[in-house]
Formats: sequence, C-alpha cells, structure tokens
Amino acid sequence: MELPILEIKNLCTHFITPRGIVKAVDDVSLSMGVREMVGIVGESGCGKSVLARSILRLIPCPPGRNAGGQILFSGNNLLSLSEKEMQKIRGGAISMIFQEPMTALNPVYTVGHQIAEVFRKHQKLKKRDALERAVEMLRTVGIPAPETRINEYPFQMSGGMRQRVVTAMALVCQPKLILADEPTTALDVTIQAQILRLIQDLGSKLGTSMILITHDLGVIAETVQRVLVMYAGQVVEEAKTEDIFASPLHPYTEGLMNSISSLEEGQNKDTRVLKEIPGIVPDLSRLPAGCYFYPRCDRRMNSCREAVPMLKESKPGRRVRCWLYG
Repeated sequence: MELPILEIKNLCTHFITPRGIVKAVDDVSLSMGVREMVGIVGESGCGKSVLARSILRLIPCPPGRNAGGQILFSGNNLLSLSEKEMQKIRGGAISMIFQEPMTALNPVYTVGHQIAEVFRKHQKLKKRDALERAVEMLRTVGIPAPETRINEYPFQMSGGMRQRVVTAMALVCQPKLILADEPTTALDVTIQAQILRLIQDLGSKLGTSMILITHDLGVIAETVQRVLVMYAGQVVEEAKTEDIFASPLHPYTEGLMNSISSLEEGQNKDTRVLKEIPGIVPDLSRLPAGCYFYPRCDRRMNSCREAVPMLKESKPGRRVRCWLYG
C-alpha cells in the first residue's frame, strides 16, 4: 500500500493576541495520496491560508505558534526539522502559489532573475544556466516571447502573466506537493480557466499532489477529487467532490451551496435566487460555546450549544462535525 504524501494529525496553530488566544487552526487532520488534488473551501477567516502556511512553517513566531499535532511529509515530521532543513523543502519538495502574485513577486527584480534564483538555490546552477532554464519555464507556462519577457519587471505584466510567473516558480524544482492559495482570485473567468488548466496539466505531467485553497465552489467542482470544508479553524465536513455537491451534510456546507446563484424559471422569466448564510464567521478569540456554527445555523438544537461535536465518519469516505449525525 502506497504511503500518503502528506498526513496532518490534529494540527493546532494559535496566535497570541492582546484579546486572547486565536485558534486559527483547531485540531485539523488530513491525509492525501500521491498525485491527489484536495480542495479546502470556506469563507474568509476560516483558517484555510493559515493551514497552508503552517505546513511550510511560514507562521511568524511570535505571535503565532504550533500548539500541537504533526505534519508528516513523506513520513518525516516537518515540525521537528531545523530551519535549515525546512529551507531545502520550501520551493523544493513543497512549493506554494500565493494568493496575490504582485505581492509574491519582488518589484525591484526582473521575473527572470527571480525564477533563476530558485534554480540557483535549489539546484546550484550557474547564473547563465539558471537564466536559460528560467526562459524554458516561462515557455512551459505559456508566456509568449519568453526571451524578452525574462527581462521585464512584475509591474510590466498583466495579472494573468504574473500568475503564470508565480506558477512557473512553484514548478521549478518539480515539487511533490503544491499548496495553491487562491491562485485565481484576482483574475477574470477566462484567465482563471487557463491558469487552473495549466496547474492541472503540469501537476499531472510531473506527478505532483496539490492542495487548492479557495472560496469558489465552481473552481472546486472542476479541479479536485476531494474537499475539506473549514469553518472557524475546524474541518466541518470532508468528502469526495461529487458527494459534496450531490448531498452536503453539514448545515454550513449546505449554506455555501445555497449561496451560489442559480437561474430558476418563474412567471415566464428567469429569476436569480440567492440565499445567504446569516451572520459572520465568529471572532476566533471569542468562540461561542458548543458548535461554532450554532449562532448561524437554521437547524440548531439544544445539544449544539452545549458541546463541540467531534469530526466523525457518517458514511464510508465521509466525515462530518455535526450533532445531526450523532
């Protein structure tokens, strides 16, 4: 049996603030296999990005700290490695595509210089060889005239071009795992589709696993095989993508599905129906007693405000954190 490429066990990432302890990632577990693509979805403030940065140990300490758990990558616990060992893994075995390419790229260096630096650091190439490889990477991600573009600065490129550059940098060392944090948020739908197809094709060609973080359920439906739904730092539901869309179990997942606009026929014309989830994500330093989703849930019971439900398997291959399922 093939070992998982990544196994997260009961991970907790907390921040110490003047208002108290913020449980940004609260007892999260995840196991994913080689070549698998897993999606993490939820509203802003649910802990998705903190989870990704925790895997690469990019959380500043202080105020952040690991409060428990394990992150096993190819059998090695990343939390027990030295900073020097982690530097070899970042950008090498594990790469991250950050949410906003304009902030991920250094504005005072050309894109060619920045891609070449990855080759020089991880593969010890000379400057000339690294620049030649950088040109090849720009060509691989579909940037026209890469020999010219390599000398341009990030501000001289469009948003789609910059996202392709960031993707190229993430794929330089043919990583085993890519963490893609909202890689298409600021792009129009046409460019979104191109970038997602590019990431999928290159990931499949290189045999790379991927965690895709997004709030866009349409992106999730087209890209990943399995979905984790996060709320207030916790995983509230996990299932195969088709099962999530066919029959969401947790009321929060159901609310996310219902908040997607759809066209329904009524009175001889199309009407757009949109249902929002009432309220907002709770302050993670002042979490409610019991189920964290209780104040916003339209199916709440007395037991929901008494204790936090455990994440349990409700059906084969499905886990849910809700008192409706015992």
